[in-house]
Formats: sequence, C-alpha cells, structure tokens
Amino acid sequence: MKKILSVSLIVIIAILGLCSHSYAQYTKLYDFDSINGRFPQGSLVADGNYLYGMATVGGADNVGTIFKIKKDGTAFAKLLDFTGANGSLPQGSLISDGTYLYGMTAIGGTHNEGTIFKIKQDGTGYTKLFDFVDTLGEYPYGSLISDGTYLYGTTTSGGANGTGNVFKIKTNGTAYADLYDFPGTPGGFNARGTLFSDGTYLYGTTLGGGINYAGTIFKIKTDGTGYARLYDFDSIHGSEPHGALISDGTYLYGTTFKGGINNTGVLFKIKPDGTGFSKFLDFDALPGTATGSNPPGDLVYDGTVLYSMTFIGGAFGKGTVFKIKPDGTSFSKLLDFIPAVSGSQPLGSLVYNGSALYGMTNVGGAHQYGVVFKYALPAAGIAENTVDNGFTVYPNPGNGKFNVALKDELAAANYQITVYNVLGERVYSVTKSNRQPVIELDLSAVLKGIYFVTADDGKTVHTEKIIIQ
Repeated sequence: MKKILSVSLIVIIAILGLCSHSYAQYTKLYDFDSINGRFPQGSLVADGNYLYGMATVGGADNVGTIFKIKKDGTAFAKLLDFTGANGSLPQGSLISDGTYLYGMTAIGGTHNEGTIFKIKQDGTGYTKLFDFVDTLGEYPYGSLISDGTYLYGTTTSGGANGTGNVFKIKTNGTAYADLYDFPGTPGGFNARGTLFSDGTYLYGTTLGGGINYAGTIFKIKTDGTGYARLYDFDSIHGSEPHGALISDGTYLYGTTFKGGINNTGVLFKIKPDGTGFSKFLDFDALPGTATGSNPPGDLVYDGTVLYSMTFIGGAFGKGTVFKIKPDGTSFSKLLDFIPAVSGSQPLGSLVYNGSALYGMTNVGGAHQYGVVFKYALPAAGIAENTVDNGFTVYPNPGNGKFNVALKDELAAANYQITVYNVLGERVYSVTKSNRQPVIELDLSAVLKGIYFVTADDGKTVHTEKIIIQ
C-alpha cells in the first residue's frame, strides 16, 4: 500500500508541475475527417498565406490526400485524392519551389512501390515524375530536398542490396540516378529521415544497421561519391533515428525514437566530420513525466532554441511540444496534447514562421483522425505561463461544485465546456450558450483528484487545472 501511495504522489506532483502552462497559445486549425484525409504522418510546408500538407489515408479512395489551409485555419481545400495509380499512402512532407509542390508516396504507382510527384499549389498540374521499382529503390518514407536542379531522397528498401538507397532526379522527372545502395548490417539500412545538404555533402540517418544494429549517421557527396559512415548508434546513446538532421553551422542536431537511458529516445549533436558526438537529452519513460517520450520528427531551430514534439508521454501520455537550447539547457515543455481536444500522438515535425509553430497530430481531435494546429510563441521577454487564459474557475480547490467565469471577450461566444481527468478521459461536458458568462459545474459525483477544464469553440482551446478535494 505504501508503494502504491508513493507512486501516486509522484505522478500527482509531476502533473502539477507539468500542466501549469496555458493552452491559450494553442489553436486548432482543422479536424481531419474521412473525406478530406486522415491520420497525417508528415509535416506541413508554408508560404506567405497557406500551409500545405498530406494525409496518409482518407480521401475518395482512402489512400491519402494533398491539402492546403490558410494559417488562420480558414479556406481548407483538398488539392488531390491519391488513387493508387498516382501514388498511395504519403508519409513524408511536401517541398515547394514557389510554383510546384514536390513529394513522394510510400507505395502505389505502376509497381506499387512508391512514386515521386509534383503538383501546382492550386491543385492543378499533377505529374508523376517517377515510379520506384526493385533495384532502383522501393518504399520511400522521408521527404525530398532540392538544390534547384535535382531532387534528392532515400528509400527504405530496394536498391542493389534490397536495403534502400540514396537517389537524385531532376525536377522535370528525368535523369534519375541511384547514388548509393545501403549495404545492410553493419553498414546501415532503412533510411527514413529526410536528407540535409551543406552544398557539398548530403547528411542522413538509417533506422537500422551499424555495428550495434541501432542505426547510423552518414554523409555522401551529391554526385554519389565520398560516402562515409559518421556514427553508429547504440542503446545508451540512442537508437532508431527517425527525423532529419539540421545544422547551426557547427553541429548537426537530431533525434532518435528509441535508445537512451529510458529507451524512449534522445537528442544528440555531432560535427559534420563525425567527431564531437554528444547526447544532450534523454527522454522520460512514463506517462505524466516531464519531457514526453519517443520524438518522431525533426528539430526546428530559430537561432536560439530547438523545437520539436514527442509521439507519446507528457501529462496525458499522448505527446508533447517542447523547446531546448542547443547546449542542452533550458528544457521547457510548451504543450501536453489532450486527445479529444488538441489532437494527440504527432508523427511529423513542426514548422516555424517567426511567431508561431504549426504542426499536425496523427490522431485525436473531433473525429479522432488528427488535427492541424498552431502554437503561438510569446513575444521576447514574455513567459509562456503568463498568457491570459480567458476564464477562471472558482473555488479552486473545491469540493466538486465549481463556477467557470468567462471573461468579457469570450462570454458572448458559444463554447463547449469539458472536464478531463489526468489520463485525458472526458468526465463531464456541457455547452455554454452566448450571453452566459458563468457556468456552474457539478462534479460532486467525480472522484477526488486533479482535472482539467477546457473551453473549446472548435478552434481555440482554453484550459485551467482544478483540484477536487
């Protein structure tokens, strides 16, 4: 009994510390549905007005879609339904040259082994540039990069050794070249992350292989020469890297999905010549812990701090948004995903535009098919926790009966008031009509503990923590 009580206290203390941040900075821009796509696994790409992305399944033929949406959440438009013949199950992200969007599908096409395609930003001009097949590579997972003439990418399978390859192709679909065939164990295989280029070398990772069978970091010149394996992961320093490498000019930074002290992933950096490897964060193992677990995507760098997400972990066990300095200090969790409210379990990366982070979750939201979201960053010198949350709850702590008082700017709107437990399960819900500035909540039948009250208008979610004594 003492052991159970001590664990409960630890979890409660952790949640109290973790969930002090405000959800007022979070805005849900879109809930995916079956027709327009669902379960996105990639990331968004932004221009001045729109965000562009892909959903892995859903759409007319249930094999994925391409879409765009304005940064304020309006004007959602489905640009393409994948059909199988033109590609199926896109799992990476799009890139843009200002006129065309370029991307890949994991399967589909003539040989059902994946495709490379382009499409105009208005949804016209779809062109299949390449059908993957056997020794030329199969089943691409990551995204393309471009130098203006060529597109570069990797596959998870196929090639001369059946373990994936590095390739390039011109943006018009000609001059496909297999630059390197991964040799398998111990050399490396199954490249899943997007490549990074410094103009001379392409840098990337493999999910498997290496002398410890935990994945590798490699570089190769854009003409296919100069391949070098820079690092072999192991269980302590990380394993199964998923995301792309990024650079601050001195170091390459990245994530692993597993490995580290808790086998839930790490953040690392390494110099481009393969020296100076350093692990600067071990992710936590249990739901309710500080950092979240298993980062699935890329890091984003604003010149001062790195931003990213975790797939699971955090207060509700459904993933987090976090930031950290490149030297490993000043870790801060910005958001805990709440399954039915904010989406959950992201499988892609964030996009940074100077004042906000944009991203997608794989599941959660109104239909449990994932969401597009925005997280507004505070102006310099303003802490995340100081954002006005829009309403107060009193008395708090309380005996089960609470009042939710919405501030003037929210009192005239229609809101869904919902109460969640620490596992993200809904325990109470009521709709607030306009001109009703105070809502009474009767939670006297609910067990004592920590809960979260949300006011959700379908776009912006405001959240406050309450305690039932």
